[in-house]
Amino acid sequence: MYDKDRILAHLNQVPYWFQYFEVAPGIFTPGSNNVVDICDKLQIPKDLTGMSVLDVGAYDGGFSFECERRGALRVVAYDLPEPSQTGFNVAKEILGSKVEYVRGSVYKLDQNQIGTFDIVLFAGVLYHLRYPLLACDRLRLVTKNLCYIETQVIDNWFVTSNGTVSLSQIAPECVSLPICQFYEHGELGNDTSNWFSPNIAAVLAWFRSAGFDINHLTSWGGRAAFRAEVVAGLPGYQQSISYEGLVSGNSKLSVL
Repeated sequence: MYDKDRILAHLNQVPYWFQYFEVAPGIFTPGSNNVVDICDKLQIPKDLTGMSVLDVGAYDGGFSFECERRGALRVVAYDLPEPSQTGFNVAKEILGSKVEYVRGSVYKLDQNQIGTFDIVLFAGVLYHLRYPLLACDRLRLVTKNLCYIETQVIDNWFVTSNGTVSLSQIAPECVSLPICQFYEHGELGNDTSNWFSPNIAAVLAWFRSAGFDINHLTSWGGRAAFRAEVVAGLPGYQQSISYEGLVSGNSKLSVL
């Protein structure tokens, strides 16, 4: 039987929780990002029995622990911070979890070091990257089957000096074109860790170019969810005699 006061005391040791998820019956972390709600939007299967899962940008580990709860056999939480700097260690202890934590950059994902996974989660990371296409390529290297992506998009959240508007209001002809907005000074949420917000068409194009068959699932506010399935090989133009084709070495990415 868990001790509610002890659990709450552990949760209060963490200065800031980003994710909201259940760590014991009726006890939730005090974050703002609802893990189960986002899992539902991503249409992640309720039963992951026997599967392997990589959670890129895990932070507090909410998605990792949720996949473990759904029966995943191996779950790796992958992110840059020390797990002691987020809520991960505290949540893992409370849950008695076996989720592994690996520190690393999405740019450094390597199947020879970390393996490949049935499912890769990529929630809330894409718009924080200066090199989003490199990240798409790296995700492809470690994904056996499916990659679920959740990200900020500009379709209904294009930042202007007067606030946010829908892309269709200022450039209706661009809605179906793959474009993105660049944030030089933290214009998105006054957060200097944000760099690019793509529109939905750009997310689809970026992941197709990396060797995925991708579908837009749903949108809400300035966010969108996608499901991408690995296809055999890379697109033909990635394997042609071009700079990217030569560097990638027929999908064996060697840069960085």
